[in-house]
Amino acid sequence: DQVSRVVVTSTRVGAGGGAAGGLAVALSAALRASGGIWFGWSGELAEEFTGHVTFQLVGGVRTATVDLEEQDVEEYYNGYANRTLWPLFHYRVDLAEFERSFAGGYRRANERFAETVIPLLEPEDVIWVQDYHMLPLGEELRSRGVRNRIGFFLHIPWPPRRILTTLPVAKEVVAGLFPYELIGFH
Repeated sequence: DQVSRVVVTSTRVGAGGGAAGGLAVALSAALRASGGIWFGWSGELAEEFTGHVTFQLVGGVRTATVDLEEQDVEEYYNGYANRTLWPLFHYRVDLAEFERSFAGGYRRANERFAETVIPLLEPEDVIWVQDYHMLPLGEELRSRGVRNRIGFFLHIPWPPRRILTTLPVAKEVVAGLFPYELIGFH
């Protein structure tokens, strides 16, 4: 039996970095074994989002990265992911910031990730989505007709209901997990 190719999607691509942690080491091994791709944000800014993918071979792993606009980074990464979800999921409602533009940027960036990764996918690929930065990616892929198997792993705590419901779109966040066949929690 042939092993399905793995496509890892994460905000930052960690393949082959000098001080790689356990996760990067494990994912890199799986990607090398399957001939997979690690897809995500390059960490760089673009004046305007183009969806241009840069491919590299890093530590024997094929990476595919895309640049984001400054507004995407501010609203999606610095905003919703790290100033709304991260504190909330760590039981710090007092630190969580709820700004409408943050949620819009989060959705927009995940739409852009979905649109950019789809042309890289093959029918038998297994897609592995990493962490709270990309919670809605499975939903975005499914809404665009992707039928591949998709898993998700959350590397931070899942908050109890009483804390999660302080998030204005809590139901949508939970529903965003439904498109995944497998979900793992830290």
